Amino acid sequence: MKTYGVDSEIGIIASVIMGATETTLYTIAVYTGVVKIKKTRFVLYAALMADVVGIATAIIVCRMMSMKSC
Repeated sequence: MKTYGVDSEIGIIASVIMGATETTLYTIAVYTGVVKIKKTRFVLYAALMADVVGIATAIIVCRMMSMKSC
């Protein structure tokens, strides 16, 4: 953020990625705690896959939005 600034394309993409993926560990902890799941392997795979999709979507949407503003 110091190098490129908060309003740059890189800053916006980083912010959207943080918002899209910040709840992964929280979701795993709450979901496995409430349902009392002992083996979290598949939950972790699903959460990480959702993170990958969230990151890709954030990059695509931010790039599309920055092209419209030009």
